[in-house]
Amino acid sequence: KLMHSLGFSLLYRQERFTVIINTWRRPDLLKKSVQHYSFCPNVDAIRVVWSESTDPPSGTLLSDLRSSVKAASRKSTHTIKLKIDMHDEDNLNTRFKPLDDLATNGIFSVDDDVVVPCDTLAFAFTVWSSARESMVGFVPRMHWLQPEVCSLEQI
Repeated sequence: KLMHSLGFSLLYRQERFTVIINTWRRPDLLKKSVQHYSFCPNVDAIRVVWSESTDPPSGTLLSDLRSSVKAASRKSTHTIKLKIDMHDEDNLNTRFKPLDDLATNGIFSVDDDVVVPCDTLAFAFTVWSSARESMVGFVPRMHWLQPEVCSLEQI
């Protein structure tokens, strides 16, 4: 019976993914991002890559993040986990450091200022699930010319 429940737990986790949010000195964006992704289906856990070595997250920020995750967990079929991964240096490259104890194979890495709609994220997870050795992603930073500001000749 124990093996059966362990197998079910593993299978259940593989139907979910972990959201890794990269942040740097934007607590309001981080709060919005954690709140948004907490309510997306298939999210097992949210990990925050914190690279502000001189300033750990404030108690108020931690409380707000935990409240968002707790509220989402009440409306979900499982408890969403939240972990802040502290790094010793102020370096945006810390997002590429390996993270310990990830419970899912599926990972969605995103910056705190990018919000992907939940249905789009669910679709991407379905696509990834059909070819787990591949990467699926988005081009979140798009740029358009504003004709009143500049023209192609100026580029």
